[in-house]
Amino acid sequence: MHVRIIAMNRKDRISAFVETVWDWYGRHKRDLPWRDLRDADPAERGYKILVSEVMLQQTQVSRVEIMFRSFLERFPKIQDLASASNRDVILAWRGMGYNSRALRLRDAAKIIITRSSVACFLMEHRKGETSNELTSNEFPYTMEDLLQIPGIGEYTAAAIRNFAFNLPTPCIDTNIRRILHRTFVGPENADGTWRKDDRYLFELAGEILEVALKPVTHYSLRVPRFVHATSNQPTSNEPPSAEHAFSGQKSFQRTAADWHAALMDYGSLVQTKTNPKWNVCPLTAKGIMKAMPKDFLDPKPETRNPKLQKEPGRLVGSTFIPNRIFRGKVVEILRDAPKGLTLDHIGREVCLDWEKRVHQKWLSELLSKLMKDAFVQRDESRYRLRE
Repeated sequence: MHVRIIAMNRKDRISAFVETVWDWYGRHKRDLPWRDLRDADPAERGYKILVSEVMLQQTQVSRVEIMFRSFLERFPKIQDLASASNRDVILAWRGMGYNSRALRLRDAAKIIITRSSVACFLMEHRKGETSNELTSNEFPYTMEDLLQIPGIGEYTAAAIRNFAFNLPTPCIDTNIRRILHRTFVGPENADGTWRKDDRYLFELAGEILEVALKPVTHYSLRVPRFVHATSNQPTSNEPPSAEHAFSGQKSFQRTAADWHAALMDYGSLVQTKTNPKWNVCPLTAKGIMKAMPKDFLDPKPETRNPKLQKEPGRLVGSTFIPNRIFRGKVVEILRDAPKGLTLDHIGREVCLDWEKRVHQKWLSELLSKLMKDAFVQRDESRYRLRE
């Protein structure tokens, strides 16, 4: 597949990028349960977006689609989650993995409710009114307030602003970073690192966001035709008209929420980390993207950063298994054991090669860490999920 990059200045490349992504999104937008939320109160959207973003951190979208609905059935309002016990939250998180996320999410809900209660008290004191519901005025929506909540970082805070409150806020996640870098800088390095850091990409994202949200009255930029030298694809790839850009098969508006959803969908479905789908990538077809298929033909073995320490774990046979995998298994079996299990019983369940004499100290240390992290409690000789 032979392609070339069209020479254009930064402003034109941004314009072409924006219109191409909008047009693609109009045809391929994913219908996900945390999108297009119809809650009248933005605070309800804020809660649901917070749940979805924490779930999506280390879990595939297809799994989150299922768990998002069931989790909200169990905790329909942020007050329900804030008052839940560790055990209740971990049980509701079954099948998601990385259980610490569930407790961090619950703790974030607690903080939001506590701060909103203070605000309610002050408001009630002034107006003589009472209310038990969290309102949009009490859910944090500024970057400053969101970042004060443990567990909410720069990206999650920006995502809440974009998706819950439609407040245009540049943000960088793995998909957005990959698309912006490949389009405006080039391919990532052989070891998976980036030629430009997130500070550069964040400024670029802000510049692009301004263009993406501008009302479109006409499509002034005409990117030259681009022809694949060896391809059965159509060779006419002129930009769509403005009218066509709004007439995709999927319904959307040019909002901050839709723009970031468009970038995430493009990264998930087209410009994936490995094996990008070059034959269906309109940014490639139009010569807008600076990364090219040839950059990915002979991937070099990933170079491990020598500064990174090998994560703790142990060999089972000839296979190294990290302790985080064993931790997840322990939590999983304790979900179905409300009365708890002995150390020996846990060992036999989670270790194919369990020998009490050999592995007791290792498993005891792992369980001690789980107790320290508030997942597990010990009642005499039995371990169970912490209440």
